[in-house]
Amino acid sequence: MNVVIKKIKFTTMNKTYSELVRDWRGRHCFATQYANPDGKRIFLTYYFVKKGYTISKVFKRSGEFLYYYCDVMEMHQVGRLRYVMVDLLLDLIVYPDGSYHLLDVDEFADSIEKNHLKKKQQVYALHTLHRMLQLTTEKKLIPSFIQEATMYPLAGKLKQ
Repeated sequence: MNVVIKKIKFTTMNKTYSELVRDWRGRHCFATQYANPDGKRIFLTYYFVKKGYTISKVFKRSGEFLYYYCDVMEMHQVGRLRYVMVDLLLDLIVYPDGSYHLLDVDEFADSIEKNHLKKKQQVYALHTLHRMLQLTTEKKLIPSFIQEATMYPLAGKLKQ
């Protein structure tokens, strides 16, 4: 089955695409897999619609696990297997040893200055990030089913 996602990122994109669902855990948690534009990394991305973030398990093309890439998102289901996702710019990388690195705070600040993010979105993003950081510190952000997930075989040319 496929899911249709409209992704909005104020700084770079506004596109709609269809992705094959790789792991269905209900309409509020599902996964797709795609190649990063650099072609070197594969993202198995779990969308946590009600929690407001995605967690991608990132692999080398060979299938070797690298790290988790987490995006703060505002997500809404708008139809059967149709979602709108607004990237709220704050990202978190969680490494296999449990350490983490916060990304794109400058991009978040720039978007606030340019009035791209509404106050409600700014507050939501910061609350969500705070919750993600707490869970990371407690080693509870990455569910066991994601920790155990493996990359799906690459059939021919994987969509980028």
